[in-house]
Amino acid sequence: MFLKGKNLFCWFVFILLLPVYSIGQQAKSKAELSQKVEALLSKMTLEEKAGQMVNIGLMALCEGAFYGGQDTIRLDSAKLYHLIKDHHIGSVQNMGKYPLTIEEWRYFIGRIQEVAQKETRLGIPVIYGIDGVHGANYTVGSTLFPHQLGLAATRNPALAEATGRITAYEAMASGIPWVYGPNLDVSKQPLWGRISETFGEDTYITQVLGDAYIRGAQGNGPGGPYQIAVCPKHFLGYGTPFNGKDRSPVYLPEHLLRQYYLPPFVSAIQDGAPSIMINSGSVNGVPCHIDKYLITDLLKGELAFEGVVISDWADIMNLVEVHRVAEDEKEAVRLAVNAGLDMCMEPYDESFAVKVVELVKEGAVPLARIDDAVRRILTLKMKLGLWGHAMYPVSEYPDFASESFTASSFQAALESLTLLKNENNLLPLSKEAKVLVTGVAANSMNYLNGAWSRTFSGQETDYNDEEKLTVLEALQAKLGKDKVAYVQGTDYEADINTAEAVRRANEADVIIACLGERPATEKPSDIEDLSMPAAQRELVKALAQTGKPVILVLLEGRPRVISDIEPLASGILMAYYPGNEGGRAIAEVLIGRLQSQRKIALHLPPAHGLAVCLRPPSLRRTGYQLGLQCL
Repeated sequence: MFLKGKNLFCWFVFILLLPVYSIGQQAKSKAELSQKVEALLSKMTLEEKAGQMVNIGLMALCEGAFYGGQDTIRLDSAKLYHLIKDHHIGSVQNMGKYPLTIEEWRYFIGRIQEVAQKETRLGIPVIYGIDGVHGANYTVGSTLFPHQLGLAATRNPALAEATGRITAYEAMASGIPWVYGPNLDVSKQPLWGRISETFGEDTYITQVLGDAYIRGAQGNGPGGPYQIAVCPKHFLGYGTPFNGKDRSPVYLPEHLLRQYYLPPFVSAIQDGAPSIMINSGSVNGVPCHIDKYLITDLLKGELAFEGVVISDWADIMNLVEVHRVAEDEKEAVRLAVNAGLDMCMEPYDESFAVKVVELVKEGAVPLARIDDAVRRILTLKMKLGLWGHAMYPVSEYPDFASESFTASSFQAALESLTLLKNENNLLPLSKEAKVLVTGVAANSMNYLNGAWSRTFSGQETDYNDEEKLTVLEALQAKLGKDKVAYVQGTDYEADINTAEAVRRANEADVIIACLGERPATEKPSDIEDLSMPAAQRELVKALAQTGKPVILVLLEGRPRVISDIEPLASGILMAYYPGNEGGRAIAEVLIGRLQSQRKIALHLPPAHGLAVCLRPPSLRRTGYQLGLQCL
């Protein structure tokens, strides 16, 4: 049936007016949301407003000391009522000593919400937030993806989008609607230990993959059973500290900050990011948490950011103890709130809220500034629909840790691998080859996953997913245990049994040495020297003396110097921190028997105006023809 005459005209008018109608509906929804927020804000006392501005640590609500190392985490009713009911705390974050199951997360968050919504005067729900830098990494059994640096090596926005989508799904399955990510720090300082958590040194790649992650995580906006609220971090310049240390000063002219470091955040705001986390360090001598130009003039003013600006961990007290720009906590609170900070990640107690009340009563902080902060926080909570659905039924999440999610993680790990060297076409390996696998990272899930993997440091072995395969185990599964021998050789910095590794190497046709960077983040990730530890390099030198070909597999979170052993290696594969499926992916690439024989082209869309000046990627990535075709 064809449209003609009057019917055709009506359809034409409808299509023409559809965008106008959509914009009108959005404006109406925004106006209605604003009215609800203002109505609730008008009922709140100063103390209730101040409480909403605090983001407390879960362990502050639990039995025992905050860092007591409890074997079992239990909520403490007295602490729970003291903080949530008496001090009106509006946000909770983080975990305890160990990762929680879905059931445990839902119990803890459900009990906190019960007190917030049923035991307080206004029944304002708590918003629970958590780090999720490569998956819902603090939930037992969740899908762990490559860290962002590995995702950047894929040049594939579809994989970044899948990471965001699956992270959101599994966080929401845990009852957690707010995730601190993606990391949009552009890093040009290789000593800085958090490079693995970023998309690297390229502004455009960071911008495009950050956009993709947010699309996956939020869809058309937070709210609903499968979308989270994202919190891009860390605004601004955090990834290029002058001395290479975490939470340290950045010295950059403003035009460089705008050209290289700002565009990913501009794009995230346009994507609808409802919250942003502030840089823990300082920029050009001013601590970011008290930089009114940075937070109020640039972020909230020039960029028109309407969301919540949150501090990083304990960074208000760091203004006293680290930056030394405030005499005490009260002065630090005054400086930060007046600069534009809306929410304080105060892990330990209600002190921030108490100081806010005192400062407003003394006239040192305008009530209008508090209202602005709380208005933003309430808006975020309403966008998430926390009043109606603080937690969706667990039955809504049948795909948690599903085979399809695992396949997405495997694909991301596979495409992230970067072939740096392949002399005489040594790779792919012959299926008849006898292989010695050695090195600190050869038989370790921790060196595959890096930090933020079940625990903060990612170093504890007790919480690894036992069914996942290390590089050694994956190679043995592919080639057979009779063809794959193993000797550890070294730990991260010291020799263990290099002599035994050399002896066994003489019996092998090829040596696979898995060198690695010990998982760490924040201050523990600070290093003084980019060289791979001497013990690991000496292992390679000793192995090379056997005359057997050596393949290096590098499991590391940043570039490390291997110039003295690079000439000794016939093959080098950069693996980054590829996640739980990294062992399988590395084995597939080394063996070279992939189902797909196609070459993979770069996936990035054309550059546009936000990224002003770009550099091409410094590393080639692995294609799919036998797993080894360099692009």
